[in-house]
Amino acid sequence: MLPFLVYIERVKGNFFMKTLINNLVKEYKNTASYWSGSIFESVTQFSTDYKGKFGEELLYNYIKDNTGISIQWDADFNTSNDDGVYDLFWIDNEGKKVRVEVKTSGRTVANGKPIGWQHENVYFSDKKWDKLIFLDYDANDVIFITIVNYDEVVKNNMIDLSIFGKKGHQRKNEEGKAKVDFSMKSIRNGIDKGITFEYDVTNTSDELLALFLLNRLA
Repeated sequence: MLPFLVYIERVKGNFFMKTLINNLVKEYKNTASYWSGSIFESVTQFSTDYKGKFGEELLYNYIKDNTGISIQWDADFNTSNDDGVYDLFWIDNEGKKVRVEVKTSGRTVANGKPIGWQHENVYFSDKKWDKLIFLDYDANDVIFITIVNYDEVVKNNMIDLSIFGKKGHQRKNEEGKAKVDFSMKSIRNGIDKGITFEYDVTNTSDELLALFLLNRLA
C-alpha cells in the first residue's frame, strides 16, 4: 500500500498546489482590474474597519459643509455608546439626539464580475439608531446613498426590507442583528422610492445631493 501522502499526490497530481495558486491569482487579478483607475481603487485595499471609517468621515464632512446640519462624529469613540449603535449624530430643534448608523460597502466582485453590496452587522432591535445610511460605491465612480428611517425597515422589532423589494434576514444565532445585501435591483428600487440617490463623483451636482440629504435627514 502506498503511503497516504504519496497516494494523495498521485490522485490530485503533482501540480495541485500550483493550480490552486494560479487560479486564485487569476481571480484576484480580475477583482483588482475591475477597480483599476477608479477613484475608489485605493479604498478597496483598506481594512474593513478603515473602509467603514472612510465612509463615516466622508458623509460627516459632506453633510457638515453642505447642509447646515450641526452633525457630529466621534470617530473611533462611537463604538461604546450607551444610548444606541450609531456613528453620526446631531441635536434637532426640539433638543432630541438624532442617531445615524452608517454602513459602507464597495461592490462585491466575483470572477471579475460585479455582483452587489454587502453590509454586515446591522442592529435592528430596540431602536439603537434613528436613521440608517448605506454608502455603496462602484468602480465607475458612482456612489449610491440610501437613507432610511428606523420604522421604514424595522417592523415588529424585525428587519423588513420590503421597501427594496426583498426579504430581510436575521443572522443565524445572533439576535437582533442582520446582514443586508443589495443587488442592483435593490438599489433601483431605492431610487424609485426616493430613498436612494445616485451620485456620480465626476458629474452630479452637489446641490442635488445636498437637497436629497436635507430631505431625508432633517
